[in-house]
Amino acid sequence: MLRGLTAEFHYYYLLLLFRMREPFTDFRATGITYTLYCFFIWLLSHVWLRFNVQNSLFTYAHVFLYVGVTELLFMSFLNLRMIASGSEDFALFLARPRSWIGREVVANIGTALGKRLLFCLSLLVFSFLLGARPDSFFGFTGRVLILVVLLALPQALLATLFSTLRLSYPQTDYFVFPFSKLFLALGGVFGPLSDYGEPWRHIFLKLPGADLFFQPAFFAVHGYFYETDATTWLLRLFFINVGLLVVLLFFYRKGRRAFQAWGG
Repeated sequence: MLRGLTAEFHYYYLLLLFRMREPFTDFRATGITYTLYCFFIWLLSHVWLRFNVQNSLFTYAHVFLYVGVTELLFMSFLNLRMIASGSEDFALFLARPRSWIGREVVANIGTALGKRLLFCLSLLVFSFLLGARPDSFFGFTGRVLILVVLLALPQALLATLFSTLRLSYPQTDYFVFPFSKLFLALGGVFGPLSDYGEPWRHIFLKLPGADLFFQPAFFAVHGYFYETDATTWLLRLFFINVGLLVVLLFFYRKGRRAFQAWGG
C-alpha cells in the first residue's frame, strides 16, 4: 500500500513539474506574448491614471504593478485548449485506476504556476525598465510568489470544472469566454476597485472576483488588503475552493454516468 501511495505521489509530482516547465521550453517563440503583456500594462496604467489620478490611491508605479499582477493572474486564468484536452482524455481514465480529477487539478496547477512565474519575471524586468519599481523589490516579489501559489488551486479547480462540464454538455465551450470576462469586469482587472465610486465599489468587493484578483493585487502592491485582513481573505478563499470542489464533484458524477466517448 505504501509503495502504491509513493508511486501515485511520484506521478503527480512529475506531472506538476512537467506542466510547470512547459511554458519555459519555447520562450523565444512566446517572448512576444510577454512583451505585449507589459506594453498593455503600461498603456492601461496611463489611461487609468489619466481619468482617475485625482481620486486614486495609486501612484503610476503602484497602478503599473497592480495591473501587472491582475493581468498576470487573468491571462493564465481559463485556457480553452487545456479545458478541451482534459475532457478528451477522460475515456482513458475509465479503464485506469488513477483519478482523472486528480490528474486535471495537478496539471492545471502546474500550468498556472509556470505561466504566472514567467509573467512575474517579465513584470519585474519591465517595471525597472519603465521606471515603475516597487517600493520594496523583495517584499513585492515575495508577496506575488505567495499569491501565485495560493491562487493556483482555485484556478485549477475552475478549469477542471469546465472540463467536467464538457463531459455532459459539450457546448459549454461557448460559456468560457463570457464567464472569464465577468471576472475581468467585476474583479478589478483593468483598474483598482478601491478607486471605484459607490455603491459599485461596495458591491464588487463582496464578489468572488475581488478575492481572486483585486485583493491579491492590492496586497502585492501595498502589503495589506483593502478594508479587510489576511485571515478574512484566506477564509473567503477557502470557501471559494470548497464551493468549487463541491460543484466539481457533483458534475463529475453526472458526467461519468452520461459520458459517451464518440457521441454514440
